[in-house]
Amino acid sequence: MSVRSVSVAKERLRNLLVSDRIQCAPDSVDRLSADLYQAVSKYVEIKPENFDIEITRTDIHIRYTGEKN
Repeated sequence: MSVRSVSVAKERLRNLLVSDRIQCAPDSVDRLSADLYQAVSKYVEIKPENFDIEITRTDIHIRYTGEKN
């Protein structure tokens, strides 16, 4: 299994676990993540690959993982 395949599998598992924890369908979690990215990107210049969202039953954590200038 390639490194890319492993990372894709981990991401899919993470998405399934998140959707189960918040009792929300995976496609709804994806739409929520996309909407949050769009809202933040209106005010902050950010790339999708540097934008990470963690959703739990009680919290939503948004993390910027990009370079500092």
